[in-house]
Amino acid sequence: MPIDDGPITPALVLWTAKRVIMAHSEPPNPHRATGRCIQCRDNGCDMLSWAIGVLREHRRDPPAAH
Repeated sequence: MPIDDGPITPALVLWTAKRVIMAHSEPPNPHRATGRCIQCRDNGCDMLSWAIGVLREHRRDPPAAH
């Protein structure tokens, strides 16, 4: 049976986007030759552009006040 981790909320998407950007800006260390993710090193990563787009949209369309 699949595991349900709950709904994907706007806050979760925003948190994930910020974490992707942080992971891509981390300095090299003994476990990673670059600060980028493993997909970037293989020239196949679209996560950084996705994350930047999410943050731009969030800044452009702030949540409505209740």
